[in-house]
Amino acid sequence: MTASGMEDGAGRPGAGLDAYAVRLREVQEAVLSEERPKLLEAARLLAGSLEGDEPDRMIHVFGCGHSHLMAEEAFWRAGGLAPVHPILDPNLTLLGGRRTSKLERLEGYARVLLAGEDLRPGEVMVVFSNSGINALPIEVALAAKEAGLRVVAVASLAHGRGVEPRHPSGRRLFELADVTIDTHVPMGDAAVDLSELADGVEGHRVAPLSTAIGALVWNALVAEIAYLRAVAGAEPSVFISQNVPGGDEANEALVSRYRPRNRFYG
Repeated sequence: MTASGMEDGAGRPGAGLDAYAVRLREVQEAVLSEERPKLLEAARLLAGSLEGDEPDRMIHVFGCGHSHLMAEEAFWRAGGLAPVHPILDPNLTLLGGRRTSKLERLEGYARVLLAGEDLRPGEVMVVFSNSGINALPIEVALAAKEAGLRVVAVASLAHGRGVEPRHPSGRRLFELADVTIDTHVPMGDAAVDLSELADGVEGHRVAPLSTAIGALVWNALVAEIAYLRAVAGAEPSVFISQNVPGGDEANEALVSRYRPRNRFYG
């Protein structure tokens, strides 16, 4: 079926849009209901990791490939937490082109990536990985645990359990984490099967879910962490929009507090 065929009356305009919206709502509802205990557990762990005598304790966030977007989502965002340290590497984004996929599978790259990072015992590393089977996210989790951090994984268990891990340890990310939040994203990420929408179309699945669900999970955690901090009498340390009166001044006070721990606040 072609686009011109649809214009001539074949097919139903909006069928793809509607199918994606249905799948997105289904997965959102599954995450917010079935993963609620894990979300609450992770939020308590993350909020607790910011407590203590050190006023600049941080939450570390990592992802590669499209999961790198979640580390960016967590950082320097209106309504987001200030004590967040994203593990960012341009080579692990689309700026790295196809090298990103190779680096994600490269054993030992995590050591290079984390060299010089200020990771302190008692803090938490949040690792986003849709499949949770590649060497880099697994080794980031392993290195974090060796440094005395706890690990929260955000991953698709359907995908992780459905394929063999690519790390020589034979372990998957969800098997290493202290808390794993299942995104309920299907294996392969793509949500819409075109064969269910159009006769004669076989073998095509489209429209990924992991980015939308990853952002949902992170920002749900942000809301709960800030709430837990506030009711405990602690400063939630949340940015406001720099495009509202007083935003720049309020945000600079937070940046000054956390700048020593985060080079991206330089």
